[in-house]
Amino acid sequence: MAEAAVAAGGRGARAGRPLLPAVAWRNLWRNGRRTWLTAGGIAFTVFLIVFSMSFQRGAYVQMIDNATALLSGHLQIQNRHYVEDKRVEQTVADVSRLVNRLEGQPGVESVAPRVEAFALVSAGERAFGAQVLGVDPERERRTVRFFDRVAEGRMIEGMTDAVVGEVLASNLGIGVGGEIVLLGTGKEGGVAALALDVVGVFRTGIPDLDRAMVAAPLAMVRDAFGLGDEAHTLVVRSAEVTESARLERQLDDWLPAPLIARNWDEVMPDIRQGIEIDRIGGYFVYGLIAIVVIFSVVNSFIMTVFERTREFGMLRAIGMRPGRIVLMVQIEAAFVWVLGAAIGLALALPIVLWLQVYGFYLGDEVASMVESMYVPARLHTRMTPVALGLAPAVMLVGTQIAALIPSLKIRRLQPVTALRAEE
Repeated sequence: MAEAAVAAGGRGARAGRPLLPAVAWRNLWRNGRRTWLTAGGIAFTVFLIVFSMSFQRGAYVQMIDNATALLSGHLQIQNRHYVEDKRVEQTVADVSRLVNRLEGQPGVESVAPRVEAFALVSAGERAFGAQVLGVDPERERRTVRFFDRVAEGRMIEGMTDAVVGEVLASNLGIGVGGEIVLLGTGKEGGVAALALDVVGVFRTGIPDLDRAMVAAPLAMVRDAFGLGDEAHTLVVRSAEVTESARLERQLDDWLPAPLIARNWDEVMPDIRQGIEIDRIGGYFVYGLIAIVVIFSVVNSFIMTVFERTREFGMLRAIGMRPGRIVLMVQIEAAFVWVLGAAIGLALALPIVLWLQVYGFYLGDEVASMVESMYVPARLHTRMTPVALGLAPAVMLVGTQIAALIPSLKIRRLQPVTALRAEE
């Protein structure tokens, strides 16, 4: 009480000693249980939000990496007209030179050119429509993991080799060692024909790919469809999938017209939309948790102001301005926030950093269930400045508002009435 009186009179300020924070700190421990309960609520909120956001961020990055690593890559370079209308003549020209230039760009790990066309695939008396993918096997291995999904047989090696989707192979009634014939329309409008030996059957778990895709050597598909040193898509793998947006802008600056670079979120909008929906849902849940805890802080400071009515009345009576009393309560709230945020971060950081290195194994059954959603068997957290700073910042604002609401009563406090209040 003596310290408060000194603060009220302003002699502490003239002496250069910050007595108001010192008094506020001592006031917290007049009811230590309440202080620790309030700080514990803040700590729980900070811990939960930091951990959950880091877990979400890590899951998103792994989902994106898994989805893009299967077939689409982190970036794709295409003819602008091919994006709008997938016609076989809308190609990327002078591919060999362009691939060499791309591989010299900072942040580019590998590039895989592809020819994409549609054809009628037949075996015996059965025929089905399918997409034909002309690929360079070595470049594909460095860029994506599509050919890791070959379930039977082997990868493409010879000029007449082909791998087909599991469902398509079943529909055609063939397996490894069978022969297929492809008939399509070439660049100049003529008939494109290919006879290929099935050396492998792939299984991705994605029906559209397993049911309607054939992969064959790039040179053979080019020759059949009347293409020279051309391709429809250049698949680019960046050093980190999180750097792909920056790399897209970098490539767009020097790519000749009409070529454009397309980031993974343009190529696979369903993945981006799913992540955005999940992120919004997460923010909604975090907001609800923060609001519940902030209401508990409001209740704590309502009790504080009620119990200390006589004290505040005495401070008013000896000349302390209402604004300084309110400021003292706000400083108390800030100290409670510091305790809670420090405890929450101290608990969250070691767990998040450990899981960032070692991950959390989902188990075989769960992993097989979520494989089609590109979720890996082992999830890793990923710490970001947003995850680290958002929860403490929200709780700081919330705590200050929670303390201010009941403190406004102090401005209307009459010293005589307050001094008569029962403790």
